[in-house]
Amino acid sequence: MNVNFVKGHCGWDTVTLVLAGQIPPEHQLEAALKIIDIPVSGGLEVGFMGRGEREGEIRLKIAESTTRNWIAMCGGMTQVIGKALVETAFRDHFNLNLSGPTLRVKLVTNSGVIPIEIDIEDAKTRRTTTVMDDYAAFSYKCGVEPLVVDGVRGLQVDRFIILDIATLEGRHPGVDFTRRDPGQHLEIVNALLRTFQRHCGSAHGAVGMLYDDRPEGPGRFRIYPRFFSPDLAAAKIPYEFQCGTGTVAVGVALAHHKQLPFKEQQGRIVFEWGSQRATPDPYGIRTSQLNLVLQGGRVSKASFTHSVVEILAEGTLHLPQY
Repeated sequence: MNVNFVKGHCGWDTVTLVLAGQIPPEHQLEAALKIIDIPVSGGLEVGFMGRGEREGEIRLKIAESTTRNWIAMCGGMTQVIGKALVETAFRDHFNLNLSGPTLRVKLVTNSGVIPIEIDIEDAKTRRTTTVMDDYAAFSYKCGVEPLVVDGVRGLQVDRFIILDIATLEGRHPGVDFTRRDPGQHLEIVNALLRTFQRHCGSAHGAVGMLYDDRPEGPGRFRIYPRFFSPDLAAAKIPYEFQCGTGTVAVGVALAHHKQLPFKEQQGRIVFEWGSQRATPDPYGIRTSQLNLVLQGGRVSKASFTHSVVEILAEGTLHLPQY
């Protein structure tokens, strides 16, 4: 089976995009898992992109490696789509008008409609802004609930458990949870995520976001994605990766805990990904900018952009028949 693809990443979070319609709907999840797995090794998520019902709409259906199932949203994937629609052959498939300085597209996902605004310069994507208002509303609908896991207080936001590293350090003094390499720090977090997985009733995996307020560069907070699955696929990535839905989920948690770095009803947060001290990154300190609007202490509007987004490959993918 041959399918057109684009592979890209947003700070080590590698995804593969394929055009919908080339694989029958009943076989899409099976195909997505083949793309994720060896020997194809297509990354952590696969997105099927199809034409929407209205002009300027693209249907987006997403499968991921942690749960090995469909998920409602992947924010990082939208950043890669912003590059793919301008810089790859996908631009011709969707008949987009690239003559202006900004291209606006609406991605129709299972979490709602996610507009992206793509700033174009010299036929390249300079920046993609992902508007996550619908995803913020979706997160509150799924639930924003305090919980205690393995004696550690956290907050469940949609499918994420959000943890302040200071709380983890209070429970486990002397453990450096900013590190990503194997060790006691990762074993504690994986055990916690395994418990959270059982709490959620998931058969496959769980997702956590750790954060702290000790920036090393231009940010206000640092974030550490921790994805748990039986094969620990995401844990094998040697660097911290950027997560768009996790960015918004941490923003929701900061609003819930009244930890936002602004007192007005709207403001901006710059996040750093991981610790350059603990996990030196070839890109240096990668950042994401999150813009929030609050209403009644809850996030009503949210948008973000990642600092590192790249296209890795495009072409025709031959799926193995196994």
